[in-house]
Amino acid sequence: MLRTIRRLLSAMLVLAALAVGASTWFYASWAPKDPPVTPDPAAAAWFADDYAAARRDFLARGDAIAARLSGVERFALAVPSRSGLQGLSVDALYVPAQVAPKRLLVISSGVHGVEGPTGSAVMRLFMAEFTSAEALAETGVLFLHTLNPYGFATGRRFTENNVDLNRNASTSDALYRTVNAGYPLVDAVINPQGPADTGSLANRLFHLRAVALIARHGMRTLRQAVLQGQYQVPRGIYYGGQALEPQLAALAPKLQAILEAYPLSMSLDLHTGYGARGRLHLFFDPPKDPRVRERLEAVFAGQAIDWGSGADFYTVTGDVVGWIGSLRRSGLHLPAVFEYGTMDSQTTLGSIRSLHVTLLENQGVQHGYASPGDEARIRRDYQEMFNPSSPAWRTQVITDSRAMLRAVMDNLPRVAPP
Repeated sequence: MLRTIRRLLSAMLVLAALAVGASTWFYASWAPKDPPVTPDPAAAAWFADDYAAARRDFLARGDAIAARLSGVERFALAVPSRSGLQGLSVDALYVPAQVAPKRLLVISSGVHGVEGPTGSAVMRLFMAEFTSAEALAETGVLFLHTLNPYGFATGRRFTENNVDLNRNASTSDALYRTVNAGYPLVDAVINPQGPADTGSLANRLFHLRAVALIARHGMRTLRQAVLQGQYQVPRGIYYGGQALEPQLAALAPKLQAILEAYPLSMSLDLHTGYGARGRLHLFFDPPKDPRVRERLEAVFAGQAIDWGSGADFYTVTGDVVGWIGSLRRSGLHLPAVFEYGTMDSQTTLGSIRSLHVTLLENQGVQHGYASPGDEARIRRDYQEMFNPSSPAWRTQVITDSRAMLRAVMDNLPRVAPP
């Protein structure tokens, strides 16, 4: 009898070891699938992975617009860097409505710096194809190119202060006293100490640790705890800061003056990362004002809008599109986010992998890397998560963006100001 029990225990241990080994191999080898499209070199050409190159092209296209449309204004907000990086700035191009100021469209990119190449590509596409005098007769456009130039230039989501701009934007200091009650549940796991070592046991088995947390607290609770934003751990991920970041503080009065010239404004903030790979998601926070929802549904008529009803939804504090609207003293603002999915992060596996890549990158920045090989791998994975090099993915982004922007420019002029 005792021998039988021992054999059963041995068999169970072998099976457990095999299961752990199989799951570890599967996790390490998993990658999201590209959209089934034929890569188009012309679409891929819109992407500039280098900050300086993207900025040069944006400025050149701004010059071309200023030469053919009236009243165009340009300004740049310098963003000094302690690291010695030169030429970092938030560049703005304001094209006023050419006949009557009824609506303003604010297009922003690079809030998360590493997402800048896609945001810049889509913005420059709009500048090239949707800025005719006829299209802008009653619609002004304000382009905000790369709100986080340090992050674009260095390949980080966050600013040089490790601040997530999309958790930092607020007109009140009360935001920075906010306590994310769920963050302590995950702090030790998502903000590890010591040099980033991809070969450590903790990292090889990260998926098992994550599954254990999900089993204990639930995916929705953990997703909210991680992604909401936090204001107590300055070196941790999704840190929202203790004050409005300098470039946003400098931008606020300029932005407010332009907003007030129009009774209706709408934001398009361009992001990558969350959602199904190769899909353009419309993620909108549920508006309190029914007039906002009604007008957003009119602008995006026929499109699938995620109003926060899905199980994978989470809310954030200090988001940029909400902040832009809060700068208005009167009138109405329609906040919208374009999110280009990269990692199938609406799934459990994609969500775990996305979190793992994010925490390793932050660990490396904060505590160093175990080896040059670890640094190279972590930086590569991080770039691919937010700025995929895949020609198919980039083709899909441009194809879908062109169609969505055309719909916006067709429908927005039909939306009545308040």
